[in-house]
Amino acid sequence: MTKCVGRSRWKLIVALSAVGMFASAIPALAYEHLIRPLASLSMPPLHQKADFFGGIDLADAVTFAWAGATYAPAGTLIEDGWRVRFVGGAGRYTYRTSIVPGGINDANVYTAELLGGYRKTFDSVFGHRVYLGAFAGVNYESQLLAFPDPFNPAQGNETGIKAALEIYSRIAQHYILNANASASTAHKKYFARASLFYEFNTLWSLGGEIVTMGDARYSENRLGLAASLTWRSKILTLSAGTLDNTGRGNGLYTTLSVYSPF
Repeated sequence: MTKCVGRSRWKLIVALSAVGMFASAIPALAYEHLIRPLASLSMPPLHQKADFFGGIDLADAVTFAWAGATYAPAGTLIEDGWRVRFVGGAGRYTYRTSIVPGGINDANVYTAELLGGYRKTFDSVFGHRVYLGAFAGVNYESQLLAFPDPFNPAQGNETGIKAALEIYSRIAQHYILNANASASTAHKKYFARASLFYEFNTLWSLGGEIVTMGDARYSENRLGLAASLTWRSKILTLSAGTLDNTGRGNGLYTTLSVYSPF
């Protein structure tokens, strides 16, 4: 029975990834039309100096959305140099606990961070060009519980210090390696993701990812497939797979993200 359930889950994941990426061509076109007026209004001062990114993550009992921007105060984003980044997010999760009526507690989550950093290019790392970004700054997180829970160490408002690393490299003609990791003293939050994509052409890429994340309350590991659509320098990525959460057990997740330079 377990093997059958496992096969069914993977078939569902593959189907969702394929359908989602073809369907994502529609929002990609819509996003192009939405961003075009901003480009005509703005952006000579921001051209190649700033980017926008955002997304939504859906998993068992969890919904979280985020958006942010990176700015190069001197030079452009395609050059090495200093960076300033702002990110905000909001979401909701539920978890099991015997301390509340019904055994299920709800929580709303709000986050904000302001980081400064530097992007550096290394031309020969095992024969490959590697782009490394390092950031540090402050972040704030609020986890507001529907019912007070003295056994949830991540509840309430907390401000902390956050550090983040990003690595990007084309390790072969058609293979792209991307990795990022971060950790914060606010609620002891951490996140790490590594992905490897095969680039079929300038439009489509397909690959896989491995993710680990958590805070003072939980830890979670993920393994999934990922597909990417590039349209006029804008990148839409859909990933889906299985997860193992210390509080909820096994489940499925889907993440949709977008990246666009101004």
